[in-house]
Amino acid sequence: MDEQITTHLDVEAHLGVSAINAATLFDFVDDIVADGKRIRNGAVARQLAVRQARGGTALGRGVVVPHAAVRRLRSARLIYVRLQTAIDMDTPDHEPVRDALTLLVRYPPSPADHALLERIRDPHMNPVLIDLLRQGLCAEAAARLVNRA
Repeated sequence: MDEQITTHLDVEAHLGVSAINAATLFDFVDDIVADGKRIRNGAVARQLAVRQARGGTALGRGVVVPHAAVRRLRSARLIYVRLQTAIDMDTPDHEPVRDALTLLVRYPPSPADHALLERIRDPHMNPVLIDLLRQGLCAEAAARLVNRA
Protein backbone atom coordinates (compact mmCIF):
# COMPACT_ATOMS: atom_id res chain seq x y z
CA MET A 1 0.00 0.00 0.00
CA ASP A 2 1.70 3.19 -1.18
CA GLU A 3 -0.82 5.68 0.16
CA GLN A 4 0.83 8.49 2.11
CA ILE A 5 -0.12 8.55 5.77
CA THR A 6 -0.84 12.18 6.60
CA THR A 7 -2.76 11.67 9.82
CA HIS A 8 -1.57 13.63 12.85
CA LEU A 9 -0.74 11.01 15.44
CA ASP A 10 -0.29 11.34 19.19
CA VAL A 11 1.77 8.46 20.60
CA GLU A 12 2.26 7.46 24.21
CA ALA A 13 3.69 4.47 26.07
CA HIS A 14 2.66 2.93 29.38
CA LEU A 15 4.91 0.21 30.79
CA GLY A 16 4.16 -2.27 33.55
CA VAL A 17 0.38 -1.88 33.39
CA SER A 18 -1.64 -4.29 35.47
CA ALA A 19 -4.61 -5.85 33.66
CA ILE A 20 -6.28 -9.21 34.18
CA ASN A 21 -8.12 -9.43 30.86
CA ALA A 22 -9.06 -7.49 27.73
CA ALA A 23 -11.82 -5.59 29.57
CA THR A 24 -9.43 -4.16 32.16
CA LEU A 25 -6.92 -3.33 29.41
CA PHE A 26 -9.64 -1.44 27.53
CA ASP A 27 -10.72 0.30 30.75
CA PHE A 28 -7.12 1.47 31.22
CA VAL A 29 -7.10 2.98 27.71
CA ASP A 30 -10.53 4.52 28.33
CA ASP A 31 -9.24 6.21 31.50
CA ILE A 32 -6.48 7.83 29.44
CA VAL A 33 -8.74 9.10 26.65
CA ALA A 34 -12.14 9.85 28.18
CA ASP A 35 -12.59 13.26 29.75
CA GLY A 36 -16.20 12.83 30.86
CA LYS A 37 -17.32 15.69 28.61
CA ARG A 38 -16.19 15.52 24.99
CA ILE A 39 -15.58 11.76 25.23
CA ARG A 40 -17.74 10.08 27.85
CA ASN A 41 -16.26 7.67 30.36
CA GLY A 42 -16.67 4.12 29.10
CA ALA A 43 -17.17 5.09 25.44
CA VAL A 44 -13.68 4.09 24.31
CA ALA A 45 -13.71 0.81 26.26
CA ARG A 46 -17.07 -0.07 24.68
CA GLN A 47 -15.83 0.69 21.16
CA LEU A 48 -12.69 -1.38 21.71
CA ALA A 49 -14.71 -4.30 23.13
CA VAL A 50 -17.13 -4.23 20.18
CA ARG A 51 -14.23 -4.25 17.72
CA GLN A 52 -12.41 -6.98 19.66
CA ALA A 53 -15.55 -9.17 19.59
CA ARG A 54 -15.42 -9.03 15.78
CA GLY A 55 -11.91 -10.53 15.95
CA GLY A 56 -8.79 -9.89 13.97
CA THR A 57 -6.77 -7.67 16.33
CA ALA A 58 -4.13 -10.25 17.31
CA LEU A 59 -0.83 -10.29 15.48
CA GLY A 60 0.53 -13.25 17.40
CA ARG A 61 3.75 -13.50 19.41
CA GLY A 62 2.00 -11.80 22.35
CA VAL A 63 0.97 -8.68 20.41
CA VAL A 64 -2.50 -7.28 19.76
CA VAL A 65 -3.55 -4.14 17.92
CA PRO A 66 -6.97 -3.22 19.29
CA HIS A 67 -8.46 -0.33 17.34
CA ALA A 68 -11.61 1.73 17.13
CA ALA A 69 -13.08 4.85 15.60
CA VAL A 70 -14.21 7.23 18.34
CA ARG A 71 -16.63 10.10 17.95
CA ARG A 72 -15.31 13.49 19.07
CA LEU A 73 -11.69 12.33 19.27
CA ARG A 74 -9.47 15.32 18.46
CA SER A 75 -6.77 13.37 16.59
CA ALA A 76 -5.52 9.84 16.03
CA ARG A 77 -3.83 8.28 19.05
CA LEU A 78 -1.56 5.29 19.44
CA ILE A 79 -1.42 4.07 23.01
CA TYR A 80 1.20 1.40 23.65
CA VAL A 81 0.67 -0.73 26.75
CA ARG A 82 3.27 -3.19 28.02
CA LEU A 83 1.47 -5.41 30.50
CA GLN A 84 3.03 -6.39 33.79
CA THR A 85 1.70 -9.92 33.34
CA ALA A 86 0.57 -11.48 30.06
CA ILE A 87 -3.18 -12.02 29.60
CA ASP A 88 -5.26 -14.40 27.49
CA MET A 89 -7.07 -12.71 24.62
CA ASP A 90 -7.96 -15.75 22.48
CA THR A 91 -5.18 -15.20 19.98
CA PRO A 92 -4.88 -17.57 17.01
CA ASP A 93 -1.41 -18.73 18.10
CA HIS A 94 -2.62 -19.14 21.74
CA GLU A 95 0.22 -16.93 22.99
CA PRO A 96 -0.72 -14.75 25.98
CA VAL A 97 -0.71 -11.03 25.22
CA ARG A 98 1.99 -8.81 26.68
CA ASP A 99 2.00 -5.88 24.25
CA ALA A 100 -1.00 -3.86 23.04
CA LEU A 101 -0.72 -1.15 20.39
CA THR A 102 -4.13 0.49 20.64
CA LEU A 103 -5.02 2.75 17.73
CA LEU A 104 -7.87 5.21 18.14
CA VAL A 105 -8.98 7.33 15.20
CA ARG A 106 -11.73 9.86 14.62
CA TYR A 107 -15.11 8.64 13.45
CA PRO A 108 -15.63 8.01 10.61
CA PRO A 109 -12.19 6.61 9.81
CA SER A 110 -10.46 7.94 6.71
CA PRO A 111 -8.38 6.07 4.12
CA ALA A 112 -5.30 7.53 5.88
CA ASP A 113 -6.50 6.01 9.17
CA HIS A 114 -6.83 2.60 7.51
CA ALA A 115 -3.33 2.99 6.03
CA LEU A 116 -2.00 3.88 9.49
CA LEU A 117 -3.54 0.73 10.98
CA GLU A 118 -1.96 -1.40 8.26
CA ARG A 119 1.39 0.26 8.91
CA ILE A 120 1.15 -0.55 12.64
CA ARG A 121 0.19 -4.15 11.84
CA ASP A 122 3.02 -4.55 9.30
CA PRO A 123 5.22 -7.49 10.43
CA HIS A 124 8.39 -5.52 9.66
CA MET A 125 7.30 -2.27 11.33
CA ASN A 126 5.58 -3.75 14.38
CA PRO A 127 8.69 -5.01 16.21
CA VAL A 128 10.47 -1.73 15.50
CA LEU A 129 7.56 0.22 17.00
CA ILE A 130 7.42 -1.94 20.09
CA ASP A 131 11.16 -1.58 20.63
CA LEU A 132 11.01 2.22 20.30
CA LEU A 133 7.98 2.49 22.58
CA ARG A 134 9.51 0.26 25.28
CA GLN A 135 12.38 2.77 25.33
CA GLY A 136 9.93 5.67 25.63
CA LEU A 137 10.82 7.01 22.18
CA CYS A 138 7.26 8.03 21.30
CA ALA A 139 8.16 10.90 18.94
CA GLU A 140 10.47 8.60 16.99
CA ALA A 141 7.74 5.95 16.72
CA ALA A 142 5.23 8.54 15.51
CA ALA A 143 7.69 9.87 12.92
CA ARG A 144 8.36 6.38 11.58
CA LEU A 145 4.64 5.71 11.23
CA VAL A 146 3.59 9.02 9.74
CA ASN A 147 6.61 9.43 7.47
CA ARG A 148 6.79 5.72 6.57
CA ALA A 149 10.48 5.75 7.48
